[in-house]
Amino acid sequence: MKLMRILSAAIGLLLLSGCVYNPGDTKDLKQHSGPVKVQSDGQSPSDLTEGRHIVPIRQLQNTAYVSLGDLTQATGYQGAWLRDGSYGIGDYDAAWIFRTGQSTVNWAGKNIRMPASAIKADNQLYMSVSSLQKLFGDVTVFTVETDDVAFFPKPSPNETGASGQSLDFSDAKPKKPAKPAVAIASGESDDEPIVAFAKKFLGIEYEFGTGPYKETGTFDCSSFTQYVFEQFGVDLPRVAQQQAEKGTYAARDNLEIGDLLFFYVPGRFKSNETVGHVGIYIGGGNMIHSSPQSLKGVQITPINQPYWKRTFLFAKRYL
Repeated sequence: MKLMRILSAAIGLLLLSGCVYNPGDTKDLKQHSGPVKVQSDGQSPSDLTEGRHIVPIRQLQNTAYVSLGDLTQATGYQGAWLRDGSYGIGDYDAAWIFRTGQSTVNWAGKNIRMPASAIKADNQLYMSVSSLQKLFGDVTVFTVETDDVAFFPKPSPNETGASGQSLDFSDAKPKKPAKPAVAIASGESDDEPIVAFAKKFLGIEYEFGTGPYKETGTFDCSSFTQYVFEQFGVDLPRVAQQQAEKGTYAARDNLEIGDLLFFYVPGRFKSNETVGHVGIYIGGGNMIHSSPQSLKGVQITPINQPYWKRTFLFAKRYL
């Protein structure tokens, strides 16, 4: 009887020690050079089948790797080989830049070192599994299993959009229009200079992770805003996440022409709190932006619509 009581007490302590497995907690996953099976006190990752998206692990040079193409399909990001031979990952611009044979990744203008270099095989670029947490741990939820990485829907308990998805975007009182830093030929339009200049590029094709406009003739969302603002004496960084760190905040109901509007790009397997798109406010509840949707290029879009209200993060003022 005494032995039974001791066993019962021990089992009770084990149950109280935490039997709920949290697939969102990846901070304690150890880096490794081969397949790893994540153990838990309760359910194993294999049992958490609801909403899982699987990326297979491949052994390259005795190290566990995953394909960046598979990773982007799993998370909902875009991924593509860029013109300069690098590989870009992001929403509407390339926030992560990988290069074959290099262990340094450029993320939103910052160089981050991976434990192992990127490897190209079968026309795909691979990154080490041990790099996942460092590069994508803040924007995705995943667990590393024996033969694959399982991605789970990213929880988003806090809604964005200035605490009100139903609020309209509206104009502030008119101010003196910004003057371009270089001479720009004016037409018959009554638009403010920055709007008139931006409109010159309506219909220019969108290209994810594109190079300079004068070389490629294309834009992605942030290269467009960077190019337009350059003509008005504002030096913006290359990608939207970097641009969002500049300027001063502007309220969504007090917008001025030329304010930059920042949005997240929805996805079940990635964060809805990360800047993924940027556009220029042109007044009257409209923005001009380069987007793969719906016209795939530079376009003017009314933003007092449910999608834009829901995905709005914040506005920044630079002029």
